[in-house]
Amino acid sequence: MRFCIVGSGAITTFHRDALLDMEGIAVDSVVSRLLPSAQEFAETCHADFATTDLAEALARPEVDAVLITSPNRMHYDQTMAAIAAGKHVLLEIPMTLRLDQAEELDRAARAAGITLMVCHTERYYAPNLWLHERITRGSLRPLHLHRDWHFFRRENIGWTGRRRSWVDDILWHHGGHAVDNAVWVFGEEPNVARGLYGPPSGPNQVPLDLSMQMAFPGGGLASLVLSYNAMVDKVTTRTVLICEEDTFTFLHDVLVNHAGEVVAREEQMLAVPRQNREFVSAVMEGREPRTGIPELLPSWRTLDRLERSAIEAAP
Repeated sequence: MRFCIVGSGAITTFHRDALLDMEGIAVDSVVSRLLPSAQEFAETCHADFATTDLAEALARPEVDAVLITSPNRMHYDQTMAAIAAGKHVLLEIPMTLRLDQAEELDRAARAAGITLMVCHTERYYAPNLWLHERITRGSLRPLHLHRDWHFFRRENIGWTGRRRSWVDDILWHHGGHAVDNAVWVFGEEPNVARGLYGPPSGPNQVPLDLSMQMAFPGGGLASLVLSYNAMVDKVTTRTVLICEEDTFTFLHDVLVNHAGEVVAREEQMLAVPRQNREFVSAVMEGREPRTGIPELLPSWRTLDRLERSAIEAAP
């Protein structure tokens, strides 16, 4: 299977390494906003072709699949173009910034017989898999999930310190990870979803703070707090999952129970190879991937409701 990689940002390097570590996988081409960036990244992939023109890359018959890691607002159009060209798509989160566009991508991929998978990497992360397996078999009953996720993103600078040409979206990007994780943990779509934005701030005058509350039909609660305003040296997240049988705290890649015993640990980016292998297997086997759009639409409907709630509540 030969890939076209669209984007050359920080997360793309993890995808590149994961793909090239798989037998039978190669990178044919790289597309980026600036040609020098595309050429430089193509060299690291041993790719034959670099361009700023996605259509030019999609026209190459050597390309079987497209990995899209471009800025958020480009995902919908680029994925539609890849589907129209008959290429399978591995798409970084957020798949779109609108619910209706996510639904359109699903319909288009199905009509074309294309495998479309979204990188909800938290669903492939060993500590989350440990919890999910026990919840699914009934040995843990989740009651309340609460999570703090802190970034310092007042300017267009990513987690590696590289300046960006685009503005991030706290709800649909990182909020998308957090909301989907909650929906996955409780195994159902919430019947209550409320969001609150902080005031637009920073050079881009967008909300940099977000609070979300969800209640699930089975009685569970989720409380999620995200900030791009936090003065932290590096991205930090702390998650507590209160269950009927135990309480788990997840911090710095380590999951511990109420007694402080380590029950699972993994460096987060090690989930990327597991995730990308699932995409390749789904393509090869002609089946729906674990994080295909149908599986994720409950989370995207929830994000849509949270956004509407936050906008309505804004002064």
